[in-house]
Amino acid sequence: LPESEQQQQRVADPHSGGGRAQTISAQSPLLSVLLLLLLSGGRNKGERLPSGEDRYVFGGRRGMRATVFRQRGESLPQSLRSFLSHPQFCIMARGSSRCVEMGAGHSAWAAAAARRACCCSPQTALLAPLLLLLLLPLSLVSPASAAPPESGDFAILEEAQVLANQMRVLATSELGVFNMQAIYNSFVYIEKISNGETEVQQLAKKIREKFNRYLDVVNRNKQVVEASYTAHLTSPLTAIQDCCTIPPSMMEFDGNFNTNVSKTISCDRLSTAVNNRAFNPGRDLNTVLADNFKSNPGIKWQYFSSEEGIFTIFPAHKFRCKGGYEHRSRPVYVSTVRPQSKHIVVVVDHGASATDTQLQIAKDAAQVILTSIDEHDKISVLAVADAVRTCSLDQCYKTYLSPATSETKRKMTMFLSGIKSVDGATQHAVGFHKAFQLLQNTNNSTRIHSPTDMVIIYLSSGITSKDSSEEEKKATLSVICEQNRHLNNSVMILTYALMNEGITGLKELAFLRDLAEQNSAKYGVPDRSALPVVKGTMMVLNQLSNLETTVGRFYTNVPNRMIDEAVFSLPYTDEMGDGLIMTVSKPCYFGNMLLGIVGVDVNLAYILEDVTYYRDSSASYTFLIDNKGYTLMHPSLTRPYLLTEPPLHTDIIHYENIPRFQLVRQNILSLPLGSQVITVPVNSSLSWHINRLRETRREAYNVSYAWKLVQDTSFILCIVMVQPEVPVKHLKNLNTAPSSKLLYHRLDLLGQPTSCLHFKQLATLESPTVMLSAGSFSSPFEHLSQAETKRMVEHYTAYLSDNTRLIANPGLKSSVRNEVMATSHVTDEWMSQMEIGILNSYIVRRYIATPNGVLRIYPGSLMDKAFDPTRRQWYLHALANPALITFTGPYLDVGGAGYVVTLSHTIHSSRSLSSPGHAVAVMGVDFTLRYFYKVLLDLLPICNQDGGNKIRCFIMEDKGYLLAHPTLIDPKGHAPVEQQHITHKEPLVANDILNHPNFVKKNLCNSFSDRTVQRFYKFNTSIVGDLTNLVHGSHCSKYRLTRIPGTNAFLGIVNETCDALAFCACSMVDRLCLNCHRMEQNECECPCECPLEVNECTGNLTNAESRNPSCEVHQEPLTLAAFDPSLQETLPQCINTRCSQRTLSGDCFGVLDCEWCMVDSDGKTHLDEPYCASQKECFGGIVGAKSPYIDDMPALGDEVVALNMIKSAPVGPVAGGIMGCIMVLVLAVYAYRHQIHRRSHQHMSPLAAQEMSVRMSNLENDRDERDEDSHEDRGIISNTRFIAAVIERHAHSPERRRRYWGRSGTESDHEIQKSCWFSHHPENGPRIEFAERENIFSSNRTCPIQSPVIKNVV
Repeated sequence: LPESEQQQQRVADPHSGGGRAQTISAQSPLLSVLLLLLLSGGRNKGERLPSGEDRYVFGGRRGMRATVFRQRGESLPQSLRSFLSHPQFCIMARGSSRCVEMGAGHSAWAAAAARRACCCSPQTALLAPLLLLLLLPLSLVSPASAAPPESGDFAILEEAQVLANQMRVLATSELGVFNMQAIYNSFVYIEKISNGETEVQQLAKKIREKFNRYLDVVNRNKQVVEASYTAHLTSPLTAIQDCCTIPPSMMEFDGNFNTNVSKTISCDRLSTAVNNRAFNPGRDLNTVLADNFKSNPGIKWQYFSSEEGIFTIFPAHKFRCKGGYEHRSRPVYVSTVRPQSKHIVVVVDHGASATDTQLQIAKDAAQVILTSIDEHDKISVLAVADAVRTCSLDQCYKTYLSPATSETKRKMTMFLSGIKSVDGATQHAVGFHKAFQLLQNTNNSTRIHSPTDMVIIYLSSGITSKDSSEEEKKATLSVICEQNRHLNNSVMILTYALMNEGITGLKELAFLRDLAEQNSAKYGVPDRSALPVVKGTMMVLNQLSNLETTVGRFYTNVPNRMIDEAVFSLPYTDEMGDGLIMTVSKPCYFGNMLLGIVGVDVNLAYILEDVTYYRDSSASYTFLIDNKGYTLMHPSLTRPYLLTEPPLHTDIIHYENIPRFQLVRQNILSLPLGSQVITVPVNSSLSWHINRLRETRREAYNVSYAWKLVQDTSFILCIVMVQPEVPVKHLKNLNTAPSSKLLYHRLDLLGQPTSCLHFKQLATLESPTVMLSAGSFSSPFEHLSQAETKRMVEHYTAYLSDNTRLIANPGLKSSVRNEVMATSHVTDEWMSQMEIGILNSYIVRRYIATPNGVLRIYPGSLMDKAFDPTRRQWYLHALANPALITFTGPYLDVGGAGYVVTLSHTIHSSRSLSSPGHAVAVMGVDFTLRYFYKVLLDLLPICNQDGGNKIRCFIMEDKGYLLAHPTLIDPKGHAPVEQQHITHKEPLVANDILNHPNFVKKNLCNSFSDRTVQRFYKFNTSIVGDLTNLVHGSHCSKYRLTRIPGTNAFLGIVNETCDALAFCACSMVDRLCLNCHRMEQNECECPCECPLEVNECTGNLTNAESRNPSCEVHQEPLTLAAFDPSLQETLPQCINTRCSQRTLSGDCFGVLDCEWCMVDSDGKTHLDEPYCASQKECFGGIVGAKSPYIDDMPALGDEVVALNMIKSAPVGPVAGGIMGCIMVLVLAVYAYRHQIHRRSHQHMSPLAAQEMSVRMSNLENDRDERDEDSHEDRGIISNTRFIAAVIERHAHSPERRRRYWGRSGTESDHEIQKSCWFSHHPENGPRIEFAERENIFSSNRTCPIQSPVIKNVV
């Protein structure tokens, strides 16, 4: 058979006869005789195929046959020529799966002569068999005359086509992509040109209505409080309901508040020393607060915070029951009663005169000040002794004040904790000079127009040197007088005297009082300013002082401007509940007397739901900023419902990092309503813009921005349209498929009698289930915050399956019903595939998702309510690769199936393949991880020649993560397979392909959700041909790499003939890059991340990072939907693959829930009789190994335990010297050989003809200028990309480690890998033992090399 038909047979039944038909490479040209007999003695039969080809079958008398395909318009002789020109002639006996091949090297010249004869004319075509007979004696010459194939010369393009055909069959037969596309082609669509200005006004109106609703609540509560105070004057309202004495029987748990609450009453918490006749309107508020809560979704806490010290909150719950609760130092209270911006400099005296007790009081007091202000205020903390120190965690702190964001507060807190007493005397004047300098710099840079209060808070004992006490005091007052004059005497000074063990020095107190009152005349310092000073106060602090009440109320010294306006806070963490909230608050007055404030805390997820889930089309999105440009919500941020800390306080210009957006930003901040269109070159675009393009062939595209200031607030809404001139297509009214049954995914509510367990998920095989994610609802937050009931589910089902359209909409978006009905047409195909499909033992599930969040999944499964398919990687990857078979993974399946790989494909609205239109759905199917390696072994025999030792095959996706590799199935490989990259497993290949700049690029992007700079690879999926060795290892290791046609994946084959050494810099402890100040295109390093450096004073990124684009949607964690635990014991598994009955490795390999148990429980001893068992019994092929779904990591025997307990041992000077010499020698030899092979390189693929090394500075990503010392890094041996393992690394937080290793919701393996072995050949090669320390390099097919201490060499 020619190769084309072989591929068809392989695709038709890839597992018949154990996979691919066994191939025998014949070294004898006697096969020419068989071919001669076949063609000369047989008969032919012509047949027209559906594809337009003619197929001719030549049958022999002895049951032999050959098939020749003739393309339309091609003559039979031309077809014979194509047949004979194939590098292999394959002869197959009827009824046999064995194929005998004749090597291309033995009779190639004879075949060439036959081809020349075949192309003469139709008459001469019949002479082909005779010509072969005449040439046969010549072909019987010894095979030695024909050169055998060169070692490592793989026919990788043909092999890639074989895999492409198999992947196409998976997409067509198992997933039903092309049938589904045909169905979508038959639908009728409505086209419309979106009007951004109209839509932004409509959306802004919805957001304004929400804020107005909360303003009404605040005003109503304010009116009740002020009216109650009038009644209090005649009939005192003083009844107290302590929150800490509420009986538990009155409260019940509420997930919205994340605690036990009572929704019928309010309760009180008191500050210290509250008058027992203080005004408390709490009982009058109960009815009003309860009514507000019932009629306004999204409300969390309502409260009245009184100036006298009583805090009334609804719903009632227990909190802060130890001691009093000083609510008047909360940022919400401070910013409401003093809404003007406050610029504050806190100066801490830590000179020789300060005792440890005094210093601790000063640090605690400074911390209270930090916690009492918010982002509207600016802050700096100074430490003064013989010199003045500023916080060094951000360079801008030396020059300016910084907005009091959560990040600034964290850094200032770290600075405070590090302040220690020093021996030098305190230079008070130096401290005040620096404080005024900071205020003046900030004042000049911000050009303040609104009222601003400037305050210096001095925490000191007031002690001066004995010898020059009066001169010091005079110098200090002189500095204050002179510097304050430059600021129009507008700076207030507050001093807090630190009492020394109960003894108060009168001179010190007098000096501190003079500082606060700026009494310079007392010391003979003339005041040359005509403006009066703003006098402050002095207060004494000791160990018994309540700092929250004394220092935390510092703002009472600031003038009260009686601003009776609503204050909107920026998002912050709810200290009494869970999640992020925003507060709307107002002060309450009786005449000119401040009574307190009323406030309403609102779920941020509810406020921003219209922005978060806006989806007019796949080509549009929205963002929300405040009137200073700071970003509250953007598509690249995690959904507020899942946020645990406030988003990075930075400007929108860093999210929309495209040319000319600076001008758009200026217009957005200056005009209350407007729109603007800019043109963006494709090579300067954002990744999510590219994914939204509906016409991709242009070199530039238009982006439309339409914005509106939300009335009565400080927030600006903007709608962005990519290619606004291209019409958007929407489905017209559809009916559900006649044979389709609509089954909602809440099987636990429906009581489905056919329920079963699909691993850990409640499921059913009766029908696919439909899940409506939050984006499918008109009010996503309401859907997420309230529990679904059976009645609600029945309403959904009735509405979605109603073809008459008479049933009322239960709160869904108008387009959702059409999407549900459109996806129903896939049901029959999936159900039939479940009955007759030959790959069901390898498929976990099939599903289809739409842009509005409709998910149809089979087997039908119960899903978590927060699941959003449109934010999953398989969905986003498919959008980024339209019309391609897209691979994602591997990753740990939250449903319990182990590690899986997803194959996904887009469905488009257009019928034209050349212009596929925007995606209207994405289909996906999950396969077991081992299935794709099984495909490699079955279809490509070269991959199984030596068990993957010398010749290794692998498949990777377009970001370089491996989908199939011999080490991913190695039972002794303990690293999480979902993070295995080509740089981890094939460093030699990775080092070489980086020299193909047109094939792979190192990219950077800013991830604002976790505040990191991500480094990753992007491979060119438009590559033509194959890549091979360019620089490294050509003397002993060759590789071939090519794209698998029609997919985003690549096939690689590596042939090692000797030992090769190559390194890629990797950290296995966390994802932190080893050098965040340098990135070179041709230096190999694993995908990693660096901290995102922000200028906290301005909210802008540093110069180097401001050029990086922002990352795409942040990957959200998945949660398994909870259901009745008793069902887990009683329900059967939906799919029983009968692992114990599979006696052969090939039958067990890659099968659902099955593992081929090869290694004993000690983690190293191979079993004499391997067997097939479930994953619970031997996950990863190791008997007794626990599943990664269990929090405790598996105990893998004495070897792992011993490795974890290795301690560093001292190395003597002699041994150290010897080791040093050996290391230098190895480096020198390696560098020399590298350079020699680089110069002597002869083979270069077409892509290799490009520039061989590209600095990232040429890609406008130069990071060296960020640090003055970064040039030192360039001295590292860049040619070999090997860093001597003596680098000292700082300790990293457990959170950062978990973010890398625990991404699948499981505990990481990094504890096991803290100690590991490096060995190029574990069985018999040299090895180096390392003590426990952090990892630096990964080497070929082994665990990482680690930063030494080197113990010994074996």
